[in-house]
Amino acid sequence: MSKVLVDEGMRVLWLARTGWMQSGIPAAISETVAQHTFIASLIALDLFPKMRASGKAFNEAKVLKMIVVHDIHEGLCGDLPKWASERINKRVLEEEAISNMNLPEEIKMILKEYSLMKSDEAKIARLADLMATWRMAIYYKQLGYDVDDILKSSQAESMKLAKELGLVVEDL
Repeated sequence: MSKVLVDEGMRVLWLARTGWMQSGIPAAISETVAQHTFIASLIALDLFPKMRASGKAFNEAKVLKMIVVHDIHEGLCGDLPKWASERINKRVLEEEAISNMNLPEEIKMILKEYSLMKSDEAKIARLADLMATWRMAIYYKQLGYDVDDILKSSQAESMKLAKELGLVVEDL
């Protein structure tokens, strides 16, 4: 077992996602990075049959690995608010955080592939990531919180990426 990987992963267990907190979601019910990762994993499992039906060849295990670790760097650099992400080179910051985390080489390669967003596996993982945010926004909207910006942007990005992958995504 890679103690380093597990310890780094534990950093995101209670790290609340910044966008929800900035939208007024109380800390007690704000989704954590780890919860987000779990929901994204479930969504990926739901997407796999649709991807297979579309005729695309892809590696399911790699997609799940990408999802499980795609935000692990946030344990070191935090979940940056969109405002900050738009003003800095987020990719460079994330790559520096990953290099400082002493992760296994396989995990670093998976994270690199995810960040480049060129493989179908990376795109499927990203779609699951976006759809998890979209689904959580629906949940918070149903509770009466003003999350329209997050809901609309995650829905639009999901639909765009799904179309690129040749998928039809129904409303969540």
